Amino acid sequence: MLRSGFSLIELLVVIAIVGVLAGLLVPAVVGAMEMANQVACASNLHQIGLATQLYLKDNDGWFFKLYLLETPDGRYWYYGFEPNGSPALGEGNRILDRTRGKLYPYLQASEGVEVCPAVPFSGPYKPKYKGKPWTYGINRYFSTHPNAAGGNVNGNGNGNYFWIRPQDVARTVIFADSAQIVTHLPPASEQYPMIEDFPYIEPLKKYVQFRHSGKANVLFADWHVEAVGPAEGSIDPRLPEAMVGYFDEKDVRFRPRGGG
Repeated sequence: MLRSGFSLIELLVVIAIVGVLAGLLVPAVVGAMEMANQVACASNLHQIGLATQLYLKDNDGWFFKLYLLETPDGRYWYYGFEPNGSPALGEGNRILDRTRGKLYPYLQASEGVEVCPAVPFSGPYKPKYKGKPWTYGINRYFSTHPNAAGGNVNGNGNGNYFWIRPQDVARTVIFADSAQIVTHLPPASEQYPMIEDFPYIEPLKKYVQFRHSGKANVLFADWHVEAVGPAEGSIDPRLPEAMVGYFDEKDVRFRPRGGG
């Protein structure tokens, strides 16, 4: 007599086999997605690097300031213009006109390169502005506050590409994956730390996000992109899963005229 269907034992065996196969495949799929994000991010930084080279060529090697001092209309960040009254709208609702950013004229044909595909947009992520974030931080030794009172690290507010010593060009940071852990701006709090975008990086400050399998993509001054890991013990303990920390200064350079 012919039997129809499967016995319970046979079904359990099939389910077990499917479970084992899924357990083997899921890590591989996740790993492939992480690698794809890292490659796409590196491509973004290459395009930002090309735009930066064009900007430097048009400005005799001088970088843009982090932002300009307040104007009657608002604040000009290097990545866009924030009108007066925008901060009062609250985090995530602030207004930013990216078409007035310093690199925008050179990036118009590369829409979206300012967003690393690995940036988290849920959970502990806190956006600053409506729309797309700027997810890469510039080396603050090139693009700093407009005066010393603002926390300038470079003495005159911005830097020149030609200050970089030839022997340092391949290890001097221009841009890198960036973020910070924030607790002082709602909805973040001491009990609920969150990640937010951050526009610059500097030595020994927890402003780099190692979001590519424990590494951060870095655009160096010879315009190559490389994944670099964190300094030992540098990851911010307030939200360790976010992998925000800083570089080991043996791996990278920040100061264009010698030093670390």
